Amino acid sequence: MRRTLIATLVISCGLLSSLPSAVASNKPGAACKRVDEVVQSGSQKLICQQSNKRLIWVTSTDVTTYAFGPAGRIAYRYINGKQERQSRFGDWLKSDSRKSKSVDPIRAAAYRSIRALPVDPQHKNISFDYIIRPSYPNEVAAIIKAQSTEFAKRLSPIIDKKVTIKLILVTEKDQGYINSELPKIVPMENWQGALGNIKDYDTLEKFYSRSGTGGGTASFLPELGYGYYIGHTSSLAKLNTFWPEIAPHEMTHILQGIFTNGFNGSYPEGDPRAKWHGHFIEGSANTFGMALGFDQLGWYSDEMDLLLRNTMRAFNSEYPMKNVNDALALINAIEKRQTQAQGELSYAAGQFVWEYFVGKYGAEKYIELLRNISKTDSFSQNIKMTIKIDKSEFYRGAAEYLLASWKRLG
Repeated sequence: MRRTLIATLVISCGLLSSLPSAVASNKPGAACKRVDEVVQSGSQKLICQQSNKRLIWVTSTDVTTYAFGPAGRIAYRYINGKQERQSRFGDWLKSDSRKSKSVDPIRAAAYRSIRALPVDPQHKNISFDYIIRPSYPNEVAAIIKAQSTEFAKRLSPIIDKKVTIKLILVTEKDQGYINSELPKIVPMENWQGALGNIKDYDTLEKFYSRSGTGGGTASFLPELGYGYYIGHTSSLAKLNTFWPEIAPHEMTHILQGIFTNGFNGSYPEGDPRAKWHGHFIEGSANTFGMALGFDQLGWYSDEMDLLLRNTMRAFNSEYPMKNVNDALALINAIEKRQTQAQGELSYAAGQFVWEYFVGKYGAEKYIELLRNISKTDSFSQNIKMTIKIDKSEFYRGAAEYLLASWKRLG
């Protein structure tokens, strides 16, 4: 009986001595064996994830992979005005665990520079006239208003006049209003094509096929003395497909329009004498829209990469990217928006051109570039005046950055 008890104690002690090492291995930073394996370690949920070519355990709040909503966009929500992103494992995350050194220094610098623009908490120079149709989903409208206000806080300190922005939100149920009343506020030629998809918003299936997030159009009307932002979505929309990039993107177009007194010009995009090019208009609006739309550097980085990856896969055969000359050819091609590829790449590749500009020269230089449009005769002359190098040199630097990003994502 005594021998049995001693043997039992020895076996038990052996088991106990082995448990701490097993438990200790299941802790943040320790090695794991199967990617996406989930274990419970005390009160923590740990997930096996790849980090610098190693598989390690991370807490559920440190996961950087993301969940998609029903229309294929990364899922976000807002709690008490704070942005959260859903991880691939269903957790809603308030922050991103990646450090700035995990992204290209140009990217980190661009993000910091845009978000560091001076802020006027009262946005004294910017006021809003809200025209929100009853059919527009309240939860989406609230976020768009909040995002537009945050942008206005950065716009106010850099303009020297007071500007009213008419923020108009409509859905597919407002076709009568769009036909009869909207032209009295914003002339039809400014928005007619931009609302072409709205007829397909009457069912979720069709709405999701049109990206599921809606969109917008915006500018400044010098002849009327105010700016406008017309946002559109489905009356059925919810935040599960909302894309936070849209509102700050459209507000950037108002910024562009205020400094340049509208987008009027004597020469079309792509003309050597033009002051505006397609990637300048849309690519830079995307860079600012991404930086101000996403509250974490890692989330901004993911969104930038995701848009380019999806777009380049669609048009890689049209614009193969093997060397810097290919990248230069693409940048020159997206000065124009004459084809579907040029149009979509003016956003997706154009945002990398302007991320490079802002990351290298700063957001303040972008504002200076806008101010200098009225002082120069062409985009080329403006680049020379603003950053003291030729357009060709700027394009080559941007092409090298774009090429590296394209290869990384390919």
